Amino acid sequence: MTNKYIKLGIMNDDIDIVTKDLQNILNLHFEKQESSYWGEYTAAQLSEKESIRLIYNYVDNDWQEEEFKEYPLLLELNRLKELEEIMFLLCDKLSYIIPLYLDEIEAKVSSKRYIYQNGQFKLVYEY
Repeated sequence: MTNKYIKLGIMNDDIDIVTKDLQNILNLHFEKQESSYWGEYTAAQLSEKESIRLIYNYVDNDWQEEEFKEYPLLLELNRLKELEEIMFLLCDKLSYIIPLYLDEIEAKVSSKRYIYQNGQFKLVYEY
């Protein structure tokens, strides 16, 4: 089974405002959480495997995504059944959300990364 993950960049640095916008559009409840690795973040758990997480890109003097420093927040869509549909909905409704990349991982078989460019995902890495 292939698991898919999409990472989006958020040009807004106010996690509370972004969380409220996400809750209103997706009709989901996000909970504030904290971890030693992710710092403070908000997350919505859709099922045992499906989740959406909003994190700070810069935590404890370290970048989560160093190549995307222009985005103070990152949104992770993890293993959602309607992954790309949700991404397009969010990008359409919230102009401050930018698709960055999609990872496809098949455990012990393969890993692929696609960057989002010119309105579509393009393969840039395969292992």
